[in-house]
Amino acid sequence: MPAYYFAITGYNVGEKRDPANDTLITIQYQKIDLTSGEPLGALTILKEWESSEKNIVTLFHDQFFRPEMPVTHFIPVGMSLDYEYEMLIAKFRKYNLQAVTSHQLYYQRPRFDLKPVIVLLNDGRFTGARLDSFSPKKFDESHMKKWYEHKEFKKIEHYIREEAEAFLKLLQYLNKYKTRLGITKKEGPAQKKPAQPTPPSRAEKARPTHPESLGPAIQTRKKPASTRTPVLQKSPARIIKTQPQSARKSPAGTISAGQRSSLPLNQFRKHTPTKKNEMKRG
Repeated sequence: MPAYYFAITGYNVGEKRDPANDTLITIQYQKIDLTSGEPLGALTILKEWESSEKNIVTLFHDQFFRPEMPVTHFIPVGMSLDYEYEMLIAKFRKYNLQAVTSHQLYYQRPRFDLKPVIVLLNDGRFTGARLDSFSPKKFDESHMKKWYEHKEFKKIEHYIREEAEAFLKLLQYLNKYKTRLGITKKEGPAQKKPAQPTPPSRAEKARPTHPESLGPAIQTRKKPASTRTPVLQKSPARIIKTQPQSARKSPAGTISAGQRSSLPLNQFRKHTPTKKNEMKRG
């Protein structure tokens, strides 16, 4: 969508400006890149003293406000655009051009007004929230009435170019350093990652998402197989055998009196032949 720096210079007869009755002196616009504030074309200044108010209003209307043009064909970017909008409404009606209403300008056409940003930079105060307070701009519009009455048109044109340059420099600065404010764009729903469910602990059972749901969700989570060697339960007899024997006691001494046999001990021993027995056999 093409964005344009846009401003109107008016000459007011009374003490205060009145867009319905002020004389339109100049209309200035310049195509810019709104994401960076960099100019994409030269500044155009339509001057009333070189033609007439009717001619410059008609030329501007035919270039940006013909009925067949979409509202996004001209996106104004400026400072306090209410005066510019009300001036266009009054002049289009005055010269029988295609009528444009305030509803069409304020609600149906996109625009970017830097005035609220300047108010924030001015600590929330409207008094002193001017472009020259936050830019290299040297003069304000208080000299415009005197310059026009004395036909000092070169000073008017110099002021217009200085104002446009100061506005774009401020816009470029705000775009470049906006991240220093610490405010970032919130991610949309489509950009959010799905939340990762917290796995249940070993002692807990996996619960289904709905109490009526069936299936594997209600099954107890299996515990991982233990890598430890299982401890075998020993029988009382094995426990007795594995008990360490005392070095001072004989094997017979480890058996209790109730477990000893009533037979003589020599009957359990093998007969060892003596020399006398070997001679008899021989």
